[in-house]
Amino acid sequence: MTTLTVPRNRTVFDEHRVINWLSPRIGVFCSGGQSEREAWKTLEDLREDILEHDGQFISLDLAELSAKTFSEMFYAALKNVRWDCSLQISLPIILQHNPRVATPFLNYAIQWQRLCDLVIVDDEPSRKAVAMLENVGQASPAVQHEIARMIRFHTVHFIHRIFVFTLDDHSHDQIIPELRDILGIQ
Repeated sequence: MTTLTVPRNRTVFDEHRVINWLSPRIGVFCSGGQSEREAWKTLEDLREDILEHDGQFISLDLAELSAKTFSEMFYAALKNVRWDCSLQISLPIILQHNPRVATPFLNYAIQWQRLCDLVIVDDEPSRKAVAMLENVGQASPAVQHEIARMIRFHTVHFIHRIFVFTLDDHSHDQIIPELRDILGIQ
């Protein structure tokens, strides 16, 4: 996981033509048109450019998701950036004294509430915030659903984060229809 930073008032992606911008907030980086080495060099240049300009760059490799959910991984990355920000979540009375009583559904709901609260607190219109989601085609359908849900949350609440997805030419058919619609993949 990489966490870096870049100001929003400067566009840093114009020199990186390998990113296909589907909207002002969503880009797709396809590595099939160039060598693997050139592809990763381009991504590294993007990270360095963002680091030099005090923006925020979070890179999550979705192929590495095993025990964690996307919400847990994204929350951990944001907490890494905003270590000083502590959010209080009020748990139901029964859980305050015995957290093992919680069902998986309740734990999932609490995690999403914490993540959404942190996303809102973290948003700074004067800073460019980029989340690179690598290997989205290798993520499970459940993780892809969580990603689509998070993008919709950003759109509905006007959060100023840009999402860049990395795909290889063979992973397009592994993306669920819900995320395909968001990415504009036919």
